[in-house]
Amino acid sequence: MTKMPKWLFLFVLSLVVLGCIGVGFKLFTDNEILSDIANFSLILTLAAVLVYVYYTYLIAKEAWTPSASFSLVADPRDKYHVIFILNNHSKLSLNCWCNLNTIVEGEKVSLGGFYSGESSFDLQPFGSANGHFYIKDILAKANKTIEEMNRKISPDTIKKLLYMNIEFWYNSIGSRHFVRNPRQPHYFNFSAGVMVADF
Repeated sequence: MTKMPKWLFLFVLSLVVLGCIGVGFKLFTDNEILSDIANFSLILTLAAVLVYVYYTYLIAKEAWTPSASFSLVADPRDKYHVIFILNNHSKLSLNCWCNLNTIVEGEKVSLGGFYSGESSFDLQPFGSANGHFYIKDILAKANKTIEEMNRKISPDTIKKLLYMNIEFWYNSIGSRHFVRNPRQPHYFNFSAGVMVADF
C-alpha cells in the first residue's frame, strides 16, 4: 500500500506553517527582504501542497485498483486435500478466474469449472474465500492412483508425476479489463505428500 513517508508529511506541514508565517509578514510589514522571504515561502508551500495532493491521489488510486491473489494450503487432516485460498486486496468486488493447467505424467488433466478457467468465483471487497480439490480426483481423471504415483517416485520423476502451471486472473465485476498475475508453477511431491512451488 502506498503511504506518504512520515518525513515528507512533516516537511509539507512545516512548509505550510512557513507559508502562513510568510503571509503574516507580507500583510503586516513593509520590509522588502521579509516580503521576498514571504513570496519564497508561498512558492514552497504551493509545491508542498502539490506533493501532498499527488500522494493522496496515489493512495486513493491504489485502493480502487483491482488486486487479488491465491495460495495453496494442505488440509491438516488429509495431505491429499488441497485448500485453495482466494484473497481480494481491493475495494472492488472481483470476478476471479483460475486454470490449474494440470499435467499428470505428461497428460493434460482438466478438473472443469473454476479450476479449468470455465467459471469465475466472485469476491467481495477485501474478502476472501476457500475452495478445494483432491489430488486423488486429479489422478482419477488420468486413470492413476496415489499408490501408483508413490511407486514411481524417483529424483527424475518427482516434478513430472503431477505438475501444475497455475494461471490466476481477475476483473472488477462489470469490467472487461482482466488483470493476470504471473503463472505459479507447482508440483505435488508424493514422497513428502506436499504441494511445492516450483520457482
